[in-house]
Amino acid sequence: MRFWVSFLFLLGIVFGGTFEDLEEKLKGIKTIKVVFIQKTVYSWYPRPDISKGYFYASRGGKFRIEYTYPDRVVLVSDGERIIVYNEEEREAIVDSVERNTSPVIESLFFFSRPLSDVFEPVGEIQEGDRRVIIMRPKARDENIERVFVEVNPDLEVVRVKVIDRERTETVIEFIDVQKNFSPSPGLFTLDLPPDVRLREAGGL
Repeated sequence: MRFWVSFLFLLGIVFGGTFEDLEEKLKGIKTIKVVFIQKTVYSWYPRPDISKGYFYASRGGKFRIEYTYPDRVVLVSDGERIIVYNEEEREAIVDSVERNTSPVIESLFFFSRPLSDVFEPVGEIQEGDRRVIIMRPKARDENIERVFVEVNPDLEVVRVKVIDRERTETVIEFIDVQKNFSPSPGLFTLDLPPDVRLREAGGL
């Protein structure tokens, strides 16, 4: 822990108002589409998992995540239930949002809650013309220990890193972002093929 704190100060950690500025900017986003690359590094496994896909979200907790690599998997929520469909395995899992809600995820990606309701800023790191906002959940979250949000000078999010309690690091690189688009009527629903195995889940 001592090394980590010293490392942050060597990088030039500062405490500024970027957290508040980002929260204000997020208020203007009603819908968002992101082309992303995701890299997950496990503390117990030497090779990272790399995946690619598209992410769509709308206020009210609606979202759609389409993984296109390495497997084709779709996660869709209409704000009430979540469907996870694995195209290759022809299987879908259905669960309720109520059993799987995370205020951290809601705040960061679904824009359903203000950042300051969920996070407290720990500090900022200046890296060239970009800043990395370091945040931790105000309430204990089973999956998330720290969140690092990298923004450019226009306060556009370019990268998010999440560290969980097992020290697994997930980095999401924002390749292309489209804000306040008009979603198609069926974007946050999923019509499953008739031959898909469907099962209810007690929790995702």
